[in-house]
Amino acid sequence: MKTFKPHSDKQENFLFSQKKIAILATGIQFGKTLSGVVWLKMLMHKYTDPSHNFIVCSPTYKILAQSTLPPFLEVMDGCGKLDRQNMCFEIKGGGKCWFRTNTDPDSVVGITNVMAILCDEAGLYSRYFWDNIQARSSFKAAPIRVVTSPYSLNWLYQDFIRPHLKGDSFIREICDLYQATSKENPYFPDDEYEQRRRTMEPRRFNMIYGGNFDKADGLVYQCFERELHVVPIQDLPAGTEYYGGIDWGYTDPFVIIIRAITPDGFHFEIFEHYKTNQTITEMKATLNRIRTTLGIKVKRFVADPSRPDYINELCRDGHTVIAANNDIRIGIDKHYELMRSEKYAVFEGRCPHVIDEYEMYHYPEIKDLKPDQTQRDELPVDKDNHTMDCIRYITADTYKLFGAKKNRFSTHSQIEQKNSHSKSVLFDTEIEKLKKKKRRENWTNAL
Repeated sequence: MKTFKPHSDKQENFLFSQKKIAILATGIQFGKTLSGVVWLKMLMHKYTDPSHNFIVCSPTYKILAQSTLPPFLEVMDGCGKLDRQNMCFEIKGGGKCWFRTNTDPDSVVGITNVMAILCDEAGLYSRYFWDNIQARSSFKAAPIRVVTSPYSLNWLYQDFIRPHLKGDSFIREICDLYQATSKENPYFPDDEYEQRRRTMEPRRFNMIYGGNFDKADGLVYQCFERELHVVPIQDLPAGTEYYGGIDWGYTDPFVIIIRAITPDGFHFEIFEHYKTNQTITEMKATLNRIRTTLGIKVKRFVADPSRPDYINELCRDGHTVIAANNDIRIGIDKHYELMRSEKYAVFEGRCPHVIDEYEMYHYPEIKDLKPDQTQRDELPVDKDNHTMDCIRYITADTYKLFGAKKNRFSTHSQIEQKNSHSKSVLFDTEIEKLKKKKRRENWTNAL
């Protein structure tokens, strides 16, 4: 390729960052993928032993083929050969570069001696894929470069973007963040930028062209708010019952969610298991481990009905497992109502994939709908939904356990009166945030 010259300070600073992680989060056509590939080539010139490995990641095979591979092959022209069958680029006089996608999040597992990793459009990755990527970088402390447009408020935003913007000292020590608009690429047409700015919905424009993070479009659970629905771990009262949801998988992850339901009808997600390549023997071992390590007895598991043989196998192993009601629309509606009832929360730090999927589980884009359809007429996209299926199964089965219950307190003044006599008020910090918002919602002390 021709000599590469950075078009801006941000692009140049990203290329020469010395941090373990550097993130280039920008509007479209800033040149972020090309920047990442040029950075990777510099590392390939530095680490030239035949045993050295490099990894390039992409969300899907389609994005890999259309968006990630073309600039890579242009930059690496004459430097090696691509083996398309194994998706491996053999570097002339050096090691190998492997191409992997979020379609198979375990595909990076087993690649050793990794010297550098490039993550293209990482805002579309699952947390599970990202965790595997970080594990590959650990042994050699390999640097990771993330290039992406903003897509949602998922793990990337919550773990890196938001803390960095807020000045978190640890995140800033390990990570550099560079955000830019499309217009900061001097080659981006000014008239195109202005036309989009004038005609697009501002929030959407700021994500696509402004490089700003916001909630994804068409989220199934738009009511989900981290400050309300994610709460600190706390002791649960006597009489609390436990229920489990199971979503089968082998290439897809095998997922278990454990929910606690208090005598007052509050629902808490307290545990998740999320792992691919699990046999039925390993699934049984996982359920037995949950019983031992959590020290609880799950009243029943509600499982994806597609595998009655697995359900029978778990029942023979001493677990109470029933087939779930798999009506997606009914399950979503009931769980949405539960979330709106102020009687549902997720324990912080216990269910990261649950929280992440709330920020990504969405309906088809409007452009994919027929003229007489709305997003809600369609079922959600069959993606980023493994924990969401488990949660839906549990709620459909236990819906009556919150529907008939009533909150002890119905106003903030009553809650404040109770606070003066007790320190154990549920969602104490969330109540303070609600006061600032002046939202009149009914909260209560569940414990």
